[in-house]
Amino acid sequence: MSSDRILLVDDNKGQRVTLETILKSCGFAVTSADCGNAALAAAENEDFAAALLDIKMPDLTGIDVLKVLKGNRPDMTIIMMTGYAETDYAIDALNSGATAYLLKPANIEQIKTLLKQAIEHQRLLEENKAMSAALQEWNSNLEGKVKERTKQVEEAHKITLGFYEELKKNFESTLEVLSIAIDQRDPLTASHSFRVTEYAIEIGKIMGLDNTHIDKLRYAGLMHDLGKIEIKEHILRKEGSLTTEEYQEIQTHARGTYTLLSKFKFRRALADVPAIASGHHERFDGNGYPQGLKGTDIPRGARILAVADVLDAITSKRHYRSAMSIQNALAIMRREAGGHFDPECAAALMKMSAGNFIKIHLVEHLEKLEASDLMTLQPVTLEQLFTICESGSTSSVDLDILQRFHRYYQGPVPAAFEGKVTPAPRFDPDVPASEDKSSNC
Repeated sequence: MSSDRILLVDDNKGQRVTLETILKSCGFAVTSADCGNAALAAAENEDFAAALLDIKMPDLTGIDVLKVLKGNRPDMTIIMMTGYAETDYAIDALNSGATAYLLKPANIEQIKTLLKQAIEHQRLLEENKAMSAALQEWNSNLEGKVKERTKQVEEAHKITLGFYEELKKNFESTLEVLSIAIDQRDPLTASHSFRVTEYAIEIGKIMGLDNTHIDKLRYAGLMHDLGKIEIKEHILRKEGSLTTEEYQEIQTHARGTYTLLSKFKFRRALADVPAIASGHHERFDGNGYPQGLKGTDIPRGARILAVADVLDAITSKRHYRSAMSIQNALAIMRREAGGHFDPECAAALMKMSAGNFIKIHLVEHLEKLEASDLMTLQPVTLEQLFTICESGSTSSVDLDILQRFHRYYQGPVPAAFEGKVTPAPRFDPDVPASEDKSSNC
């Protein structure tokens, strides 16, 4: 059985020939097809380690071809490629066994890495089959060789576990692609889902959550606004107050997130990811939506996301207002403990490092961060930063901390420090903000 051939399927001749040429120049053995039926015919005559499938083709869709190929060869690696960031296709592809879902033009280095992993995976499968046969043959009278082969199988198993860890990373990268597609509907919310996710993970770690619960926060955070893909774009971009009808439509995104995420086949420990993602607008006092849950009836992950989502909203620029000063933002987070927020989650936020906050806050401009500033801010908690702002302290140490923080923070300097601390240059899109203070986040 050949385990190193690649099946490339794309009805766009120019893109197909270009990618085939690049892959062959990199040493891959490639068989190409211009439609779904041709791909299935090729798969009947040859064994492939992996297939690169276009989604939209004139006869069969890439999803149809994926399902047939996985039905015949469950161990084949399938990589979907499309020029359209469509949620239903991504969900269907992942649920049908796709390893990755890439947007065109795909990164050739990522494709090469995935194909090399697929070929290595096939090689390991064949070796494991051969080893198993050898073990059965030698088990009765060659104990020494059995032990050696068992060791080899264990090593191969470790490598295989590493391969499945890569599959997990590829799944996460697909979720990131979808979150980017959602956020980029409005330039001012670019990277919002990623920042919310990273804030939530920081809070979760401070609260002592284990790796499984951190994974839940990662998946739910990236997808918490998935329902906004069904909201009219002019409402998402509106400057100023929303009408009652518009606000009601915005609120439907939480339930929409649950509906869409439920199509993913999250199982076992991850089964409550849809409930966590869709619950980020629930309030600890029971006055939130979509279900009006109260207290610990709200999933813990959703309570953490609620804190992270509001934090990013009030420390970022929006069409209807500018970012708040860090003093006013943290005052709101503290004041709403027990109201909007779970007190435990709000307290964990205040223990976050100011350095970690800045790295997340300015994630799109990390190249602008100075190591010396981060080293100074790393041991300072948000609680300590808030105390400095509230006290109006003018000590050289406190002023140095505030100045280093405001070299990057995209909100105004606290009023007491105007003229003493220089605000950061604006790194965000230059879209004028209204004076209206209402929130449609």
